[in-house]
Amino acid sequence: MTLTSSVLVDAHDQGELYIVAENYPPYEMEKPVKGQQGFDYEVAMEIFKRLGFSPRIYFLPWKRALHEAQLGKTVGILTCAYLKKREEFIIFSDPISKFTNGFYIRKNYDGPPPLSFEDVRDQQVGSVTAYESTEALIKKDIIPIEAPNTESAILMLKASRFDYLYANKEVTDYEIKKLELTGLFTFYPIVTKDFYFCFSRKYPGIKKIVKEFKDAMSVIKANGTFDRIHAQYR
Repeated sequence: MTLTSSVLVDAHDQGELYIVAENYPPYEMEKPVKGQQGFDYEVAMEIFKRLGFSPRIYFLPWKRALHEAQLGKTVGILTCAYLKKREEFIIFSDPISKFTNGFYIRKNYDGPPPLSFEDVRDQQVGSVTAYESTEALIKKDIIPIEAPNTESAILMLKASRFDYLYANKEVTDYEIKKLELTGLFTFYPIVTKDFYFCFSRKYPGIKKIVKEFKDAMSVIKANGTFDRIHAQYR
């Protein structure tokens, strides 16, 4: 789905906001699980509704979601990690959640434990296309074998297509459980960072929306709403 600038302005005036997301449990989920759609999803919906908007979240492949934001066809992406190059088309909110990146290996794998990037430099490493984790590997001059999504990456690791998977723990653990593969892998944490609501710089009236979002985020953190939402997923 794409929207013209005139449609965006009309929708904004009527209180509607077009938001894009990738299905990324447990942060945001296209299909509710026991009435839940992800902690970032629920936080964003709470904030925008408090601001008087009617948010409409559309789930797209990750690359297309980024493209919509680059063109200003969406108010923003729910959610994304900080990358310097994204500043060209993204305004980052205050942190909305956190993520832990690290290496997964098969339980029976007898290679070197991945305690740092250096430990996997000459190994077969996998990651998911266009994710921050892939960018992090490339910055370390480690060229990964890329998978189109987290589920595929897990299955590729299981099938020994590569021996190390660099990925987000929260998302990958959720997918491993869904695939009924719990207990087959060991995780080694490397870094914890923040996730953000990623506003499109080209979206009409974006600076005002960003400020209002920031103010509302402060309110729900102060009154306990933010923590209550996250507590449901622990």
